[in-house]
Amino acid sequence: MVLGSINLDLIAKVAQVPRPGETALAESLSMSPGGKGANQALAARRMGAETVMLGMVGEDAFAMQALKFLRQDGVDLSHIGVTREASTGLALISVEASGQNAITVAPGANAAIGADVLEALAHLLKPKDWLLLQCEIPLDVVERAIRIAKGVKARVMLDPAPAEARLPRSFFQVDVMTPNQIEAETLIGHPVTDVRSAKAAARQLRSRGVEVAVVKLGDQGVVWATGHGLFYLPGEPVAAIDAVGAGDAFQGALAARLAAGDGLAEAIRWANHAAALSTTRHGAQPSYPYWEEVWNTFSPA
Repeated sequence: MVLGSINLDLIAKVAQVPRPGETALAESLSMSPGGKGANQALAARRMGAETVMLGMVGEDAFAMQALKFLRQDGVDLSHIGVTREASTGLALISVEASGQNAITVAPGANAAIGADVLEALAHLLKPKDWLLLQCEIPLDVVERAIRIAKGVKARVMLDPAPAEARLPRSFFQVDVMTPNQIEAETLIGHPVTDVRSAKAAARQLRSRGVEVAVVKLGDQGVVWATGHGLFYLPGEPVAAIDAVGAGDAFQGALAARLAAGDGLAEAIRWANHAAALSTTRHGAQPSYPYWEEVWNTFSPA
């Protein structure tokens, strides 16, 4: 189950992401469904999980496009609210040829998520369900969702993106937290540049209450900390062309494999594979692989 943002992405291909005060000419412009919540829901669904999406869209032409792939792939959309007070969320994304990117988000209807959606969540969540959350929706909604999940003994995976230096204490009382290195830096207040510093960050997140702290390092791989120690898995050697949404591919795949009964290390391995495969294709949601593709590409011979 995913509670989070639903956006339409406007993606500009650029030679270099512009710096402050700089104008860059785009080589091309495209539109694609996005939003961290919707991305993770689709990634989980394509990796085999029965998935419910909760969120909010505007009563506008963007909404149908934003929900396109979720609908096609069979994600349950029956609990998505519609508002006339705001437009469907939009994300402006600049992508370099290397795959590096910069993203600006206009939340729109995502900021209007409130009591109705939380009531639906409370009705739907059951013990041992996985709830995926991010920080592109109001933080008080995220905080209340964590309380609802804990109240029914559901499991919570939080992607603290975009990260803030001072998150509510309850955000660290989750089963799994999955920052990337920039978000980890924001949360702990120290640079995270390599495997060693990522391990230190994961250890510090655990000291704040997180059960499993996973730090995503892009093509460097992934580090995680549990009560049994610190672990590292290298990145996959793939020909990356577009890293947009790769972290969401990881998140959705991780939840799907945990829900399927995989152990943590095995689930992280498959999530790492799925995220790597997504970077070999353009776009966020269009790049997300199906479980069969990941298995056929990375399973032992």
